[in-house]
Amino acid sequence: MILLINDDGISAPGLRALYRAIRRQCNRPVLAVAPATERSGLSHAITLDRHLSISSRLDGGFFGFAVDGTPTDCTKIALNVLCHEPPELVVSGINDGPNVGRSLFYSGTVGAAMEAAVMGFPAVAVSRNKGGEGFDDAAEFAAGWIKRLLGKPDLHGHVLNINLPAGPASTWSEPRLAQHGHSGFKETYQPVRDAKERIAWRLHGEWVATTPSDRCDASLLNAGHPVLTMLAPSLNARGEGLIAFLRQTHGPLR
Repeated sequence: MILLINDDGISAPGLRALYRAIRRQCNRPVLAVAPATERSGLSHAITLDRHLSISSRLDGGFFGFAVDGTPTDCTKIALNVLCHEPPELVVSGINDGPNVGRSLFYSGTVGAAMEAAVMGFPAVAVSRNKGGEGFDDAAEFAAGWIKRLLGKPDLHGHVLNINLPAGPASTWSEPRLAQHGHSGFKETYQPVRDAKERIAWRLHGEWVATTPSDRCDASLLNAGHPVLTMLAPSLNARGEGLIAFLRQTHGPLR
């Protein structure tokens, strides 16, 4: 069984396209558990101040559960309550918009997949760049990789983050394996008038084009490549110099 999550909501066309493609290519049952409405940009947030409700959704050949919570809530409640057996793989997506560079730190799509990795499951996050008319090509590409990853023990506790260009697959460049970088959107706050004519501030993001020579996820996606990036839920830094300083300054630290 494959668990399917997203952050764009239970009715999102990206979720439905991936649901169909996984069932067709992987010959596995798919359990879809998604937010009742769009909950983008919530990263790894969970709901602590109220109860969560679950409702079933049956729509043609699609069946899933809608949760009135965050994407990570969906992962947690699916793995703890709704799954009758441990899933072979947890898949999050398809997100309508890229999750590369700095976007990863805010992405509910990646957050939902990362929660599965924290719990020791293998996970995949799938996103498609803005501007495409449909999700079928992206879903077929992602389902092909999902099929290859079934049963791979090295993926446990990790997330394969897949980002796909907009437009038909015939226009894509060759797939690339890349490192996560920090490029992507340049953010500013724009003043706007609220309903009472007061000044309020709205976050505005402008995509900053990077060159393929940077070889990071955002630059390669910008050049038209499907991009695969391996992620792990570890916050341990490699600051050996700072660690040595802490030991010297504060005495013996183990």
